[in-house]
Amino acid sequence: MNVIDAHVHLITRAMVDDAAQRFRTLYPFAHDAVEKRAERLFGKEFLGWLDGITLQQQAAEWLRAMDANGVERAVFFPISGRLEDMRDFVALAPDRFAGYAFLDDPAAADAPERLRRAVNDYRLVGLKLYPSLQLFNCCDERLFPLYAEARSLCIPITFHFGITHAPVADYRYTNPLDLQLVLNLFPDLNIIAAHFGAGFFREVCLLGFHNRNIHLDTSGTNNWRDYTPERLPLEEIFKRAVEIYSAERIVFGTDTVIRPGAGYRSAIKEEQIGIVRGLKISAGEQELILRGNAHRLFFGKR
Repeated sequence: MNVIDAHVHLITRAMVDDAAQRFRTLYPFAHDAVEKRAERLFGKEFLGWLDGITLQQQAAEWLRAMDANGVERAVFFPISGRLEDMRDFVALAPDRFAGYAFLDDPAAADAPERLRRAVNDYRLVGLKLYPSLQLFNCCDERLFPLYAEARSLCIPITFHFGITHAPVADYRYTNPLDLQLVLNLFPDLNIIAAHFGAGFFREVCLLGFHNRNIHLDTSGTNNWRDYTPERLPLEEIFKRAVEIYSAERIVFGTDTVIRPGAGYRSAIKEEQIGIVRGLKISAGEQELILRGNAHRLFFGKR
């Protein structure tokens, strides 16, 4: 079965450098600690690989991996606001690749204009927000103009809540229940909570109450379950998500980063397809989760 993978990552050396500079600015008193955590995350081998690979070579690797794994299209997330890299990467295979925007300061007065340029000029298809990394509360009114702009552009916003591999994060900003007001005030804005809430599954389930504009993405190993009291099987996570959200608001993804020694996350893809096929839903509903919902959110008419 061909799928649309709605959550993978493009990382370039320039993006890594930008992210590192952002951390240095935020935490100048803890430079060494931040650097060590970042090195554990990326590894010297990966950084060396990034130094020696071009966007064209990355695109070729991705296309080979997608063809080998039955991935029709992939939606890429950047790790910094260097959107020129994402623009140029997507342009290498626009019928297979799509990209998200990331804004280093989403509460800034010019953030809506920067998002507009990213969508209209760079042809990006969504906005990634990461409250615990970017240090904002998602119901902060300073973000409302940005949400209004995303709504007018008819693009979704994906939030990463919950636990994270990021070198530094502030978990005071990581509870998805803070979205409730935003969901009420912007009912026509499609919002996606990544990784089933990444440890806040109960909270994203509660957000499904009376809110039709929130979706869940399935991406990654979902090993956040190992750090919860219940330690629910992934099959139960999918089952409850579909019961609460319906198949129309679940979006498949693998959270793949292609890097030395780690290609496309085919094991995650096959595991999740197996779980979806085992759900008591129709073949059409299965197709929505694995392809159709992503097509509507990212590639439908605007």
